[in-house]
Amino acid sequence: MKRAVVLSGGGAKGGYEIGVWKALRRLDIDYDIVTGTSVGALIGELMVQKDYDKALKLWYFMDYSKVMDIEINGKFSTKKGREEIVKKYAKGVIKGGRELTGLKKIVDDLYDDDKFFSSNVDYGLVTVYFPSFKPKYVVKSKLKKDEVKDYLMASSACFPAFKMYKIGNNSFIDGGYYDNLPINLAIKLGAEEVIAVNTGALGITRKTVNKNVKIINIKPKNDIGNFLAFEKKYARRAISFGYNDAMKTFGKLQGDLYTFKYGSLKRNHKRNNKRFINNIKRYLPDLVSKIKYKKILSDDNYDEFNKVLENTAKVFCVDEANVYRTSFLNMKIRREFIKTKITSFSKIKRKIKTKALKKNYINKELVVYIYNLLKDYENNKKTIISISLFFFDAFLSAVYLKTIMR
Repeated sequence: MKRAVVLSGGGAKGGYEIGVWKALRRLDIDYDIVTGTSVGALIGELMVQKDYDKALKLWYFMDYSKVMDIEINGKFSTKKGREEIVKKYAKGVIKGGRELTGLKKIVDDLYDDDKFFSSNVDYGLVTVYFPSFKPKYVVKSKLKKDEVKDYLMASSACFPAFKMYKIGNNSFIDGGYYDNLPINLAIKLGAEEVIAVNTGALGITRKTVNKNVKIINIKPKNDIGNFLAFEKKYARRAISFGYNDAMKTFGKLQGDLYTFKYGSLKRNHKRNNKRFINNIKRYLPDLVSKIKYKKILSDDNYDEFNKVLENTAKVFCVDEANVYRTSFLNMKIRREFIKTKITSFSKIKRKIKTKALKKNYINKELVVYIYNLLKDYENNKKTIISISLFFFDAFLSAVYLKTIMR
């Protein structure tokens, strides 16, 4: 059976694809074909060469200077930094796009004629003619040695942020303008199974032509950074998320937004679910619990219970990129809760009273407020019932917190 790895475009999000590759290596999952667009084409070329260490090093130490002719001092994570970065990109757009001088050097340094053409892994990429916006699909068997680097650059020319790329008399732009996830190209090359890695970046995704081919989709649920944020902080997190998501896809790790050692979620459910359910029943009258909380109170509430755990961890800003045992995650939640300094709930109470919050709104202040109401249940019965009807997730997170704080 021929297996293909298909890699989407995504600019700075490319670290996610490195993380998936890391997981495939860990799982001894081999591939016969790689197709890609833009950054996916670049990483795909390294996958053909089996140059994992070089790819990992590149993304682990990513910065703006590695990709383009631009000096940026700010960080995308700060408002001032974002303004600086967007301003510099905008200046480039006015001039027809930034030069990809750094990227050209990367391609020159990492592309290896002998490794690429002697590899038994087939390859294809997509770029787009400008101004016609017609696609050009390029496959390994029809490439000459002196063409490879040019087409890698052409596929990555994310115009207008970056300059379009000329090959002969033709101008090319990023392949994402026509086919950001070239699954059909992989199938055309003979793929019978496809591992499709989609970074979630903007671009056109084509419908799969052959429905008989098995498609295994891997796509981030977490924030893996902006496609223009070429910073090692985001790159390293994206690598972690790519690895975690791939391992979850193949059943070696578990979780949704968070990632857990296999079996840990089941142990946490067994250890805490009964007390959690008893707490809900303690704080809510039968009528409310039977109607609004029927699913979470059912015998088969495993998925719903795990969602509450993850919501609570996210509310208390526990890092999503790590792999956890639930016992350790519960400890992190408790620690973050203890560190939370909220001296007055007047702001959240005013918002609740004036109905300024959307139904099922959840944030740290609201969860802590509900938790404090639960501590003095006898004096807050009516308020608790009212809140439980409108802020379902926040109420459950407060009850979960009560359960693990004991």
